[in-house]
Order: sequence, then structure tokens, then C-alpha cells
Amino acid sequence: MISTRSLACLCVLLFACGDGGAPLDAGTDARVATDAPAQDAPAQDAPAQDAPADDADVDACADVDCGRGTCDPDGPACVCDDGFHAEGLRCVMDVCEGDGCPTMTVSDWQALFDAHWTETDQADCEARAASGGSEQEHYFLAYCIDGLVSMWRATDDDTYLDTTLGLIDDTIADARARADGFLYWSGPYEGNTYPLWDSYYWRIVATLVRLLDDAPDVRARGDYQAQYEALLAFTEQHIWDKWLDGEWGGSGNFYRSRTHMASHWARIGLELHAVTGEAAYLDVFDRVSHGEMPGRPSNLRNQFAPNPAQPAAYVWSSEWNETPGAGTVQDTSHAGAIVSFVSTAVELGQYWTTDDLDALSETMNTVVWEASLEGGYHRNVDGTTDAGDTPYAVGGGLGGRMHEWFVLGRHRPDIQARMERQYITYPRNVSYFGIEVYGIGAYNARVLGLTD
Repeated sequence: MISTRSLACLCVLLFACGDGGAPLDAGTDARVATDAPAQDAPAQDAPAQDAPADDADVDACADVDCGRGTCDPDGPACVCDDGFHAEGLRCVMDVCEGDGCPTMTVSDWQALFDAHWTETDQADCEARAASGGSEQEHYFLAYCIDGLVSMWRATDDDTYLDTTLGLIDDTIADARARADGFLYWSGPYEGNTYPLWDSYYWRIVATLVRLLDDAPDVRARGDYQAQYEALLAFTEQHIWDKWLDGEWGGSGNFYRSRTHMASHWARIGLELHAVTGEAAYLDVFDRVSHGEMPGRPSNLRNQFAPNPAQPAAYVWSSEWNETPGAGTVQDTSHAGAIVSFVSTAVELGQYWTTDDLDALSETMNTVVWEASLEGGYHRNVDGTTDAGDTPYAVGGGLGGRMHEWFVLGRHRPDIQARMERQYITYPRNVSYFGIEVYGIGAYNARVLGLTD
């Protein structure tokens, strides 16, 4: 389902430990309950916008969101960027023509999704949802939920929504109250799951909450309104408030020691602000994105730097304020969460811009995913693979670790085309929660106009 709020932005458009085992930094700063003073590094505020010439300009462009272009108040009309054209008061991506363009339609992706769901992922996802979550099952359930939500958005078929809500309800049924009044899932951290496990899973659920909020026509059917309200209440109280104010709460649960882990909470805050308008949620998003994080010397904006070999691409360290290098450069697998976070923020018109999507697209398409690797890709965002390892999906290398990067396919048709012809043709990639990348591919196809 494409929401009203999202339509204006359509055109602009892992694992927490290496490859298995205990999650990286899982819970290590979960009990940092104080708002530690920020370091000396100044916050980088969002760039100031040019002041409008007069009130007439404001009135003329007040309700215009051109996306990949600017509003001309004399019209008003959109003056669109290259690759986009005006349709009404918005800029729409030009039709891609030529051999390098994607060809798979929403129905093509749906067929792949449905077959993989039935043959492989359904039983696994259902087992994870019913597991209680004590062995990190909910963390990996996020891939199932992401694929299902994406397919629902692509097709408007409520079967996918019902399946998604059923899996989420199964996990909620296993949550148990502690003395502080909040609901926890069982796990190794004092009997509770880590905030990392909750946030990695629930960032996708938070997006679903926002999509339902944007879809009153859906909520008017069946009991979707009640389900939406229950999910929103659980998200605010037993995800957000629990890890901020509960027995094990504190701001350290949000402002984590690694870039990707902090981005999970920034995304949840972004989605909750979009639904509720509460400034406290947006404050976490802003601090992680470009402001001052308690106890941390940097933010995501300050982490990103031009890649020296490919200045149009980004390179960054997974550790705050560190120079990317051996052992500190962001790995490709975890980086997917950051990419999808930035894409979601652009969709909602919050801070991050299409310039950032351009840079991340170059990072993906020219640095991480070298043409010579075909369906394989490097393990790090600087285009390196650690000594002794093979690139992902090559030889004995693990596959599927670039799934979330493919949200960039709705921004760059050439990336969507490569996904069709290279990424999903490598069995190692689609054997790892293939429904996630199939769902993302389907929604990209809808955005790109590849419908039947």
C-alpha cells in the first residue's frame, strides 16, 4: 500500500556480529542509564535552506513537493532534475530505456516471492515468531517481516499484511511483564533480550505502523484499526519507553557504540514521530543523524566521507569518530541497515536527501559491488575484503548480505537491473531469507512503474 504521505516522495526515491554467533556489542552498553555529556565535537546541524523571496513564494510552493527538483513559485511548477520530468506538481522518474534497464514487473517478483515463501521461508519465519526469541530468533525474523511488508506495499494484497501481523502477534504473545511493568522477551541478558535484538526487529514493525497510519482506507477494513492501535501502543511503551525508562533503561540503549546499531533506534524514532508528531522521537533521530549523541563523539553525518578512490561514493567507520581502516571500516552486511534508514528518512522528507542516496548508490554500485564480481560483493564499504576471507557470495563466501542495500534500486534503475541479472541469480544470495530481497525488488518495480 502506497501512502498519501509517501506518494510525493516515491520519485526520489546484519546481523549484529560478523557472520554468526553472539551479536556485536550486544548489550554491552545497555545499562548506561545516564545522559553522559557529549564530547567536544560540535553537532552538525541540517543545512539552512535559502530564505524565500517573499510571502507570495511561500504561498505558491507551500503544498508542492517536487522531490527531484525545485518549485518555481511563478507557476507554481516543478523544475525537475536530470532523469526526472514534471507530472503535475511533482517530479517523476523518466522511463528507463536500453539494455541496462530493469525488466521484471511486480508480478515477476511476486511469483519468485511466493514460491520461495512456500518452499523455504514460511516454516522458518513461523518458527522464529513462535520461538520466544531467547536465541536471537526475533532479530532474524526482521528479514521475514521486511520482505512481507515490502510485498504488501508492492501489491496491495492484504494476504501479505495478514501474514505479517500474525507473525508479529505471535512474538508479542511471548512477551512477559517484569517488575518495572514493561514486557520483555526472554533472553541471556538478565533473562531479557538485548536492546539490539529488539531494535533490529522492531524498526521494521515501526515502519509498518507508519504505513498503516498513512492508510485510513486499510484501517477501515476488518480489525486493522484495532491492530494498528495495539502495535502503536506496544511500540511506544514496550519498545521505546522500556529501553529508555525501564529497569534496564537509559540513553545508552539508543546511542549505541556502533553506527548501524544507533541507526535502528533513529529509524524507530523517525517512524514514531511521523505517526505521533512527538518531538522526543525526532530528537533521537536528529541526534543520531547529525546532532550530539550523549556519550558519543560523532554522528552519522560526520561519519560519512568521500571515498578517496571514488569521491562520489561514501566511506565510513562503524566506530564513532574513527578513521575507516582495517577493523574499523563499516562492513557491507551491517551497512544495509544504515542504507535503508537513510532511504526511509528521504521518503519521509527528514534531514537526509537524495544527494545521500546518490552517494550510497555509488558506494554500492562502483565500490562494494565491482562489476567483475558479478553476483558477489566485497565485505566492507571501502571495497575491501578482509584477509583470509572471500567476497560475499563468491566461492565459499556467505551470500544475502546486501539485501537491504537494494532499496536503492527504486532510486537507481541500473541497480535494480543488476539485482535482476546478477544478485538474485546467485543461489547463495537468495538462499538467505530470499523473500526479503524479492519483496524489496517488487516494491522497487512498483515505484519504477514496472507494473502489469
